[in-house]
Formats: sequence, structure tokens, C-alpha cells
Amino acid sequence: MILNKLVLLGTKYKRTLNFDKGLTIIRGDRTSGKSLVLSLIDYCLGKSESIKLKVQKELAQHCDRVFLEISIEDETFTLSRSLKQKQSKISIYFCKVDNINGYIPKSVEIKEAIQIIMGKLNINEYKRTKYKAHSTEQELETISFRDIFRYVYIKQHSLGTDNFLDNNVTFKKNKNPYAFEMIFNLVESDKDQLNEQLVNAKNRIETIKREKTGLISYLKDKEASDFDSLQSEEDMIQKEITKQKKQKEVILNEHKDGVNSENEMYIKLKDRLTEIANQIFIYEKQKKDLRMSIASKRFLLEEYEKEKSETDATMEINYHLVVEDHKIECPLCHSAVNSHIHQENQPTQKILNKIQRDIINKMKLVNNLIEKDLKDIEVINNKISSLNREQEILSSAIGEFTKKTSVPFLSQIESINSIINSYNKKKEIIDECIRIHRKIDEKNNLIDDLYAQIGRLERDLENLKVSEDRKKRIFDHLNDKYKSYMERLKYDTKNTYIDFYNYTPYHDGASVFEHESGGLLECMQISFLAAILSSKDRDYAKGHPGFLLLDSISKYLGTIRVDMDEEEKNNKNRINDPEVYEEIYKIFVELSKNHQLIIVDNTPPNSYKKYSKYTFLSGQEGLVNQYVNEFEYIEE
Repeated sequence: MILNKLVLLGTKYKRTLNFDKGLTIIRGDRTSGKSLVLSLIDYCLGKSESIKLKVQKELAQHCDRVFLEISIEDETFTLSRSLKQKQSKISIYFCKVDNINGYIPKSVEIKEAIQIIMGKLNINEYKRTKYKAHSTEQELETISFRDIFRYVYIKQHSLGTDNFLDNNVTFKKNKNPYAFEMIFNLVESDKDQLNEQLVNAKNRIETIKREKTGLISYLKDKEASDFDSLQSEEDMIQKEITKQKKQKEVILNEHKDGVNSENEMYIKLKDRLTEIANQIFIYEKQKKDLRMSIASKRFLLEEYEKEKSETDATMEINYHLVVEDHKIECPLCHSAVNSHIHQENQPTQKILNKIQRDIINKMKLVNNLIEKDLKDIEVINNKISSLNREQEILSSAIGEFTKKTSVPFLSQIESINSIINSYNKKKEIIDECIRIHRKIDEKNNLIDDLYAQIGRLERDLENLKVSEDRKKRIFDHLNDKYKSYMERLKYDTKNTYIDFYNYTPYHDGASVFEHESGGLLECMQISFLAAILSSKDRDYAKGHPGFLLLDSISKYLGTIRVDMDEEEKNNKNRINDPEVYEEIYKIFVELSKNHQLIIVDNTPPNSYKKYSKYTFLSGQEGLVNQYVNEFEYIEE
């Protein structure tokens, strides 16, 4: 998954943040909105909590929705979520954020949106059984993308603390080992659960197919089944609208110069209406001729059908009646002999077969000619329909000339406005049909995703037991990477490893949840996450989306800076070692060659400022910055 853009949108405000495919650093002052960028990304990707608008006052004042454009493999789509209303819904546009006006969004609950994202990432949800609180009864608990996302997005209050991976939240902590297994495809699935998911996926395909059939039927009723024709017609209408707008400018300019071309325009409209009426008359005559032709061909077809029926009857008789087998008595000797009377006049089976084939071929030819005539009538009907619509538009426009006005050119302007309005209405209908075509494409893609899910489930059913050898290979690689990163950050790697059973990083025999030094914890956490991300290059961590969001790297690392508050300066858990700080950024750059990283930091090392895409300042030049409002450049 690649994060392309984050768009903040309000009625009078718009700001787009573009992210690089490699390393993007967002730097700046405290309380300037740096961390809010990552929080909004998290929000679009299904975060359950809403954005605290009482705290984010500038965001609340100027923005209503947020959009996140992402790419998975070769497909790009946009997730949108309201900041103030219907926050439990996520709208999915199967297009780039710049093209959303041409698409109908799929508005779904957060849970379904997460399932769609997992389908795109080729990951199956996992359900485990657990005991209900204070009960001996069991229930199913779903491990989803949101659980995997804890290994992707580390908040500023989690990085360098024992709340890494939300360890202090019991129900999340208990799901972490299963999320790790999903990342590395180490889940030993239950056969009944897999079969249930398989049935649900197949039923979902049938539901989507029925929905698709309804949309196709709607387009057929609207005579809008051909997408290319719709786009061509939309382009033609847009050209007409542009042409009419230019004509309006010409009239206004002529009025300034004292020229009145009202009569000329009136004559043009009347002439065009005459042309349309004549053309419709010609088309109607062509239709009449074609209908007469069809009627005569159908009469001929009836004659052929009668002839064929008679031939079929003759063949039936000829098949049953064998003259040679009939016996007659000799009048002289009274002996029985074979009869050959009229045998030479009896039509043979071969001749009858040839006659029948000729009749069938003639019938096929006539049917083909009738079909061609019907198609020609359909083409003519479409042309007449188009001319009728143009006639209606021009008749409305010419009606403006009958209105009395004291301004000489006003009737021309009103006439052009009438034409433009009519074209705009027609364009809206076409645009709606185009959006439905795209909705059908979207459903086709969802069906493909479900078939891919079925394939994964069937493979899982074939291989229910996870190979211990494979798991050992994965952990050998993870441990090598984890130790190497810890060495680079100046730590002794004796008794440093990722536990084979609880999937937790350890240093000096203690886990990441047991150490107290914030600097050490941050180094362990970054080494652990970097080891997981780099393992995708070995095709191990298939369930990891392939990017990292890390907030406030310098919190426990770096050197004492002027902009620190007293609490930061006096923090005993801080490592004031610029070499370690630089080495972490070297690791980020190495990872960014194959993966995306978005890092929030107050003041990254100077040698890495080229990766600083955005710098936010406290006050008016933070994330919600009126100086970069994109609506300022949009014509009213």
C-alpha cells in the first residue's frame, strides 16, 4: 500500500498534502499539526475514535471532510470520512481524489471498509475463540487490519514507552500475537471457520452479481449501455457549452462596440430548426421504407416456412414408404412378384435433402436481412431522438426572442443561457450514466477480489498446518535483522532476540514492555519494526501493508535543543547521542528504497532536511494554513 495524498476539505478551505513513495519527513514547531497528519491518515483507515475537534480548533473551523488517496498494486482509490457527521461511515471512491466527481462512492460502515482494504491487500480476516469476561462461555473475536496497523503506525505517546502496540489496553494487547501471525501468515486456521468464510465469499459474489444486473438493466432502459458513446456525447456537449459561452462573450463585446447581431442569431436558430425538421422528415421516410421492406421479407419468410413444412412431410412419407417392398400377384400364374410401378417418379432422399437445405439457407438469409433492417431502424431512432433533443433546446432558445425587453442584446444572451442550461441538464444525465458504468466496473473489481479471497481460503484449507521449518526461517531472518539494527544503534546484542512464541522483542533478557529507559525502548521498537518491514523484501511479511508512520522520533533521542521545554531537557530517559539519532535516519533512508515511511519529527538532523516535505509553524502557518488554501485560486 502506498499513501499518495491527504486532502483536508471544507466549504471554503482545501489543502492537499502529497507524500513521496520513499521517505517523507514532516517537521516543525510543537502544536503545529504535525502529529495530526498521521492521526488523520489513521482516521481514514478506520480508526474507531473520532478526531477531537475541541482540541483541533482550526481543523474544526475550516474543515468538514478528509480524503486519503492510496494505491494498492496497480489500483488507486480514495477513502473519505466526515469529521463532524456520520463518522461511522467511510466513503470509498474507486479512483484518484482528483476524479471523485465522476464516480459514485461506496459508502460503508468502518468494519466493511476494513474488509475491503484487507481484500485489496490479499489478507484474510482471522477469528479466534475467547472466553467472555467473567464467564465460562466462549465467543468469536475478529483479528483485522486495525490490529495489523498497530505494527505500522506508532503514536508519539507509544514510541519509547511501555504502551508500544497499545500494550496497556488489554483487549488490544491480547490480539497482538495473532496480528503478528497474520502479518507472517503463521495462523493455523480452523477448518470450519475457513469453510464459513468460503461460503460467505461465494454468497457475496452472487449478491454483487445481482446488483450489477440491476445497474446494467438501468443503463439499458436509458439507452446508455455503450460507455464509449456516452463519453463521446459528453465531450460533444462540453464543446457545445464552450462554444455557446464564447458566443456570449462575442455578443457582450459587440454590445460594447455598439453592434447588435440579434437578427443574425435569430436567423441562424430558425435555419437550424428548419434543417432539423427536414432531417427528421427524411429519417422518418427511411424508417417507413425499412418497415415496408421488413413486412415483405416476413411475408416471403412465411412462404418459405410453408414450403419447408411441405418438404418435411414429403421426406417423412418417403422415409416410411418403400415401394420395392410391395408385392403384387401375377394374373397368369398367380405367383407373387416385386412391384416397380412408378418407381422412377419417386423423389429420392438425396434430392429432398438438397431442397430442404436450400430452403433453410434462404430462410437464414431473409432473417439476416430483417435483423439488419431492424438495426438500421434502431440507428435512425437514435438519430431522431438526438435531433428531437436539439430541437427542444433550440425551440426554447428561440422563444427568448419573443420576449419584449428594453436591452437590445438581452434576448440573445437569454437564448444562449437557455441552450447552455439545456446542455448542462443533458450532460448531468450522461454523467450519471457514466458514473453507473464505473460503479459496474467497481463491482467487477470486488468480484475479482472475492474470487482471490476464495483462492486464498481454498489454499489455506489444503494446508492447515503451518510448517515449523518455515516459521524457523522467518525468525532466523527477523532475529538477524533485529540484532543488526540494535548493533548499529550501539547496543550489545547478547541475549537480544525476538521471542519465537510471544513475538516480542527482547534486549539483555528483558522484553520491550519491561525496560524503563525511553531511549532504549525507542531503539528496540524501531529495530523491531524495521526488521518486520525489511522482511517483506524476502516475501515473508505478506500481511504487512508495507509502510511505516512514526511520530516524534526525537522525543527520547538526539541532542539538547533550544526549542525543548524543561520537561524534555530534564528527561532522564533521554539519549543525548547525535550519532544514534543519525543512524536511525540512515536506517529510515535504507528502508525507504523499497518501502514508504512518513516520519514526524520536530527537528530532524540537518543532513536529512532534503526529505522534509512539509514544515509547519505554530499559529497561522500550521497544518490548517490559510496562506496555502487551494480555494483561493479557484474562480468563483
